[in-house]
Amino acid sequence: TFAITSGIIKYNDKYLIGKRSKSKKFAPNKWEFISGFIDTSESAEEIILREIYEETKLKGDIIKSAEPYIVEDEEARWIIIPYLIEANTDKFVINKKDHSELKWADVDELDNYKELIKDVEYLKSSKLII
Repeated sequence: TFAITSGIIKYNDKYLIGKRSKSKKFAPNKWEFISGFIDTSESAEEIILREIYEETKLKGDIIKSAEPYIVEDEEARWIIIPYLIEANTDKFVINKKDHSELKWADVDELDNYKELIKDVEYLKSSKLII
């Protein structure tokens, strides 16, 4: 079981998703919301803001959070703490170590990414994605 924090980054009614680099240990080449392991003495809020900056060079403000939720896949059981973050711009920089692609997607487009289905269902029900 792993605990992670997830940034639901929003700018002008679009959400940032990233395709993980093929060299990543977990979920290579799969789409995700920007996330980070909770494995330091930082708070979950500090971790997600740091991870977002490291992976995209975006800065933003945490608008709200939701209760943690659990996703199980072939690799592990994931306890996810999600945060809605309002980005201050839509201009990102891809850190190729983390992602091969980043893109802004509207709420309807998110349904097209099968690896995001469980996350999107929960995030819609918790009103982090509307």
